[in-house]
Parts: sequence; C-alpha cells; structure tokens
Amino acid sequence: MSEDLEKTNTAYQTIEDIPGLGPATVNKLKEIGFKTIESLSTATVAELVSAGIGEQVAEKVIEAARKSRAITFVRGDELVELRRNIRKLTTGCSSLDTLLQGGIETQSLTEFYGEFGSGKSQLCHQLCVTVQLG
Repeated sequence: MSEDLEKTNTAYQTIEDIPGLGPATVNKLKEIGFKTIESLSTATVAELVSAGIGEQVAEKVIEAARKSRAITFVRGDELVELRRNIRKLTTGCSSLDTLLQGGIETQSLTEFYGEFGSGKSQLCHQLCVTVQLG
C-alpha cells in the first residue's frame, strides 16, 4: 500500500464532531447531501467549494473525515498487485465452476441461496475441505 497511509485513533461520530466546522458550514454540507463522515470521506474539494465552503477548509474537512474512518484510496498498480493474490477454489462440480468462471474467488464474498435441500450446506462443507486440502 501507499507509504502515506496513516492510521489514527480519532473517530468522529457525526460531521458536527469534526473540528473547525461551525453550524453554518454543517448546514451547508447537509443541504448538498453530506450527512455522514463516510460521504465526506469520498467527497472532492470541488464539491465542497461549490457549496460555498473555502478550499482550505474543504481540504481539512475531507482529510479529517478520511483519517477518522481510515478510508484511503488504492492506486491502480497496487490494485493489480492485490488482484494477483486472488485464487479460485473449486467447488468440486465442474459445471458450477464453469458458471462461476473458474470457481469461488478468495478474498471476496460469494452468496448461495435456494430452497431447503438444494445443497447449500453441502457446498459449504465441500469448500471447507477444499480449503484445508489446498
């Protein structure tokens, strides 16, 4: 990951908790749809400036929100490297593996649903064995 990845213990609960934000600024943010720390974490400076918030204040607000939630962005080359580590687990059924484009990916969630007795639990038990043997 990036070297500039920082972790901090600060955890703001609401946008009102972010230092340097007065009631007027909070109201402006809420008017344009920023009601949570997460929404501010993914905002751009231009979005906040368009609401009448100064550029320097916008930068500080976004940075504080990102540090609060430890939200960072991953560069494209880093994402490619992370994707190289993903493997596919076979289900033990070639037609299901084909349907899943090679099996079930590691580092992700796959959901199976169906009626009672359709084999969901059996598939999960098979995957447990596959992981232990792999």
